[in-house]
Amino acid sequence: MARGLVRLADLAGAGLFAIMFASLVIQVVRRFVFGAPAAWTEELATLAFVWVIFWGTAFSVPLAGHVAVDFVVPRFAPPVRRVLYALGLASLASCFLWALPGIADYLRFMMRERTPVLELPYGIVYSVFLAAALMVVLRCLAAIVRPSADAEGPGET
Repeated sequence: MARGLVRLADLAGAGLFAIMFASLVIQVVRRFVFGAPAAWTEELATLAFVWVIFWGTAFSVPLAGHVAVDFVVPRFAPPVRRVLYALGLASLASCFLWALPGIADYLRFMMRERTPVLELPYGIVYSVFLAAALMVVLRCLAAIVRPSADAEGPGET
């Protein structure tokens, strides 16, 4: 089941990237072939880019694939490294958990504003950030509770 969900998340990310790419291609064709640029393609590409970034961060990129500064932790013995890695994950999860109510409140506030061309509520446009923040918390907690090869700290695989 977990593999199916990972596959589904990866396919959704690829779909978002395809939407971004297609809107850029449509914009180029409309602008340079037909001489009639369309504003909606630029806005759609921008929105898809935001979703691709946060979706990928939350659902597709393994924890070990994120940027990490690890010039001190590798100097310790493996059991100490695991504890320090868990403390780092707990700190990250705590920060995102602390931010969740503020993110949700801001998204509710932004429902009154709309994008200029497609007129989508900004609360929906940026709702992916709430999902990403929640998923970061869940992935950190999962990596603490059940460390796996994917969740190991840098240099421990």
